[in-house]
Amino acid sequence: MKGKITLSIDTMGSETKLKDICHGLNLSAERNINFNYLIYGDEHEIKKNISNFKSLSKISEIINCDEVVEMTDVPSEVIKNKKKSSMSQAIESVSRKYSDAALSFGNTGALMTFALLIIKTLNNIKRPSIASIWPNLIGDSIILDLGANTKKDSRFLIDNALLGSILASILFRIKKPSIGLLNVGTEDNKGNEEIRTAAGILQNLSLKKIINYYGFVEGNDISIGKTNVVVTDGFSGNIALKTAEGTAKMIQTNLRNAFSSSMMSKLGFALSSQALKSMSDKLDPRVHNCGIFMGLNSLVVKCHGESEYRGVSYAADIIHSLLSNNVNDKIVEYLEKIKDSMDN
Repeated sequence: MKGKITLSIDTMGSETKLKDICHGLNLSAERNINFNYLIYGDEHEIKKNISNFKSLSKISEIINCDEVVEMTDVPSEVIKNKKKSSMSQAIESVSRKYSDAALSFGNTGALMTFALLIIKTLNNIKRPSIASIWPNLIGDSIILDLGANTKKDSRFLIDNALLGSILASILFRIKKPSIGLLNVGTEDNKGNEEIRTAAGILQNLSLKKIINYYGFVEGNDISIGKTNVVVTDGFSGNIALKTAEGTAKMIQTNLRNAFSSSMMSKLGFALSSQALKSMSDKLDPRVHNCGIFMGLNSLVVKCHGESEYRGVSYAADIIHSLLSNNVNDKIVEYLEKIKDSMDN
């Protein structure tokens, strides 16, 4: 087992309750016994909530912070004016090697900006991307980018494919995850020039056995699970993410309304409640939607701003798994293979 793993947590600036953060961190620590935490935020409130979890108190250090990055803050202003915020200090702790990764529930733009300026990107990665695990009919897929970089550039799409492949290989334990490039159609002539250029390069890397490139996929292929990894630009990816979240909430609401409409419906719910709960949990974005910032020198994860304890625990487990499997070392090794193949 890897030695002690320390996670820094920014607890301020979101609607996620401290009691849920503490509960989730405690659950993850029970499963991952080498976890330690640096918890940044309101010291008084953290101590009040953490007191309900005796074992969590023993593995946590609390760092009091007075400045908060709000959801409405502009990232460029935050960098200048909130250098002592809980978010900034959590990221700084990773840069200074006090911790191995950072977890936040706050402003995504500000978190990415702090991470870019303080932690910086790996060599050969021009821009980091935000990856997430999405449920599908046969399991889960990695989708990226979900909003870190909205510029359409073939280089960014190629980087995303490589980063997503590594992430899927670790989390899903697949040797050669299949990679699909999100497009408006599956025909070779579909899409803009940047997408077609990226497709050509990815196809070449696949022929050299470096990656497992499937080809173009469409939006409806994501839920089918046609590929283990779906690659897109941040603009399209973010729209797809918000659409999926909205659809999941609509399904959950309609199910609740349908099963409360009559006595027979309520009886049907009672008989099928376990199966419905399993489906609801799989669709619930509060539980499964955490964004993994890929391509930085250290791991940073953004959890949903309205997470509950299961979502916090889920995110912490993912961080532990990635760190235990030396995700960044594998990214660097992968990028070296790509570079060598392109030179030859």
